Amino acid sequence: MSGKTQDKAAGHTQLIELAEIQPQPPAGPAVLAGNLSLLDSVPVSVSVVVGEARTTVGDLMALRELSVLKIDRSVDCPVDVVVNGNVVARGQLVVVDDNFGVRISEIAPAAKA
Repeated sequence: MSGKTQDKAAGHTQLIELAEIQPQPPAGPAVLAGNLSLLDSVPVSVSVVVGEARTTVGDLMALRELSVLKIDRSVDCPVDVVVNGNVVARGQLVVVDDNFGVRISEIAPAAKA
């Protein structure tokens, strides 16, 4: 692999040769090395999905105030707790003070590598 560098002060270009590196097995400790607390401050997006509805654009455009859009889950079905697009748990909707909350009832099995 070759590249060019330019010395702006001198105004000239110099060709350099870069050696190609052959893949080698990893060496040294893992980046996290079992210290998962390093991830404690990494922000993630958590969503709670109550259900979905399938409809047409025409029916969607016809929705008005007080219209009801029926979703695909019954009242007693758990909601999905989703982190960055992946379901990580399921639970029941609860009220905490004046907010909704989720009481976790099931943790999703770990993703298989």
